[in-house]
Amino acid sequence: MRNERAKALLSRLADLRMQVAQDGEMLYQRWQKDITRDVFHDSARNLAHYLALRRHDLQELQWELIPLGLSSLGRLEARVMPTIDSVVSSCALIAGAEDPVHYPPEEEFTRGERVLERKSESILGPEPRDRYTRIMVTLPTEAARDPQIVHDLVERGMEIARINCSHDDEEAWTAMIAHVRAASERFGRPCRVSMEIPGPKVRIDRVLSSVRKARVFTGDRVLLTGKKRMCLPRCIGIAISCSYEEMVDYVAVGEAVIIDDGHIETVVEEKVEDGVLLRVTRVVSERGVLLRPEKGINFPGIDYKIPLLSLRDEEILDFICQHADIIGCSFVRDSSDVQLLRHAINQRLDKPDTLPVIIKIETLESMRILPEILVASASHAPTAVMIARGDLAVEVGYARLSEYQEEILWICEAAHVPVIWATQVVETLVKTGIPTRAEVSDVTLAAKSECIMLNKGPHINEAVTFVGDILSKFEKHVYKKTAILRRLSIASETFDKLN
Repeated sequence: MRNERAKALLSRLADLRMQVAQDGEMLYQRWQKDITRDVFHDSARNLAHYLALRRHDLQELQWELIPLGLSSLGRLEARVMPTIDSVVSSCALIAGAEDPVHYPPEEEFTRGERVLERKSESILGPEPRDRYTRIMVTLPTEAARDPQIVHDLVERGMEIARINCSHDDEEAWTAMIAHVRAASERFGRPCRVSMEIPGPKVRIDRVLSSVRKARVFTGDRVLLTGKKRMCLPRCIGIAISCSYEEMVDYVAVGEAVIIDDGHIETVVEEKVEDGVLLRVTRVVSERGVLLRPEKGINFPGIDYKIPLLSLRDEEILDFICQHADIIGCSFVRDSSDVQLLRHAINQRLDKPDTLPVIIKIETLESMRILPEILVASASHAPTAVMIARGDLAVEVGYARLSEYQEEILWICEAAHVPVIWATQVVETLVKTGIPTRAEVSDVTLAAKSECIMLNKGPHINEAVTFVGDILSKFEKHVYKKTAILRRLSIASETFDKLN
């Protein structure tokens, strides 16, 4: 009986293997002509095979493999065809197949993980001694004035210092970088500098309030305007201006406007001469939320296209290309944005396509075409991906965030592209010094990535130590996770475009 089940299963596995090999090779051939980095060819082919596999719903097949003691295919992202070949070979032995089926060589089976490790090290720096996942920290403004802030972070385990160029200026960034280099040399701990250009993120430009602190509560009304000169309408206590004036013209009554990574949810109640009136429908705290300049504004119901690089971004790029180890870019939406970014960077480099790039995934649009974005970037330059969970949650909805962040991890691992897990990691600990239970679990989930990003706050030192300790203990027990392979919509949509 067991032998007969294995024979039937072997036939299905052989058919699946043939289909994945054919479809994957067809997709890879589409990409091949544009790949200039030889090291990415194997990764692109593996990604193509992964997408070809994930066009199929494999849940039933997985459960049939398990009773035979065979791999459920749940950990094959980095090595798709070698894993399938191994399962086919084992199933053939169980079924007593007459024709010999050979296992793939061991070095072929483990190549994907080695490639990902090498790419992670070349972009994010050496793997820490006691854990697999690195720690990135966003430096506060005070780090420019006080070198001890940076020295403490490096000593506690920060491997990458992130400078958000939406804040401060070249003078402050120069001081921060000098402090990072000095701390790295003092403690003998490699620490890279990642600098992030703002990109086309819509932000609060200015705040006008009838009271000293513009704190909003559920039920409040706020004027959103694109005009530089603001005045408060009658019975409205707070007005905010938008960094992109034209955005206000696009929104319609009834559409959602989300502020500060979802801390404030509003709906457009009325269009007025100077902009739109927003009704606050939810805030994260009963004490209200403070509206401040530079906080993000999301318009999840609007399909809009703002140029990737502003004039200020171009100026910032001049500085970054001279001083940074890694460049990050916000709100990359498609492959044309990637090409524009590459061109702008290469204009400033003596050796084109050598500066590693971090692509932030924070919109539903970019999520849906993630394979296309990865190929456009990693084909030419060392590339990592940041899961920007704040904006992504606003775009896709909180209910689907966990699903999408898992898909990003799977697809990036298939492309051998390192991932940075970001936004609100141990945020309560960073702000108050005391973590929540959910935050501890979040760190263990983040251990599936190659790097975790922590944001600045009064207790960031304790947070770095805390996260490093959790990772060093947890990663002794778990390396990533086994997945249930239902049909993946991103894979299907990738192949639909070929037809």
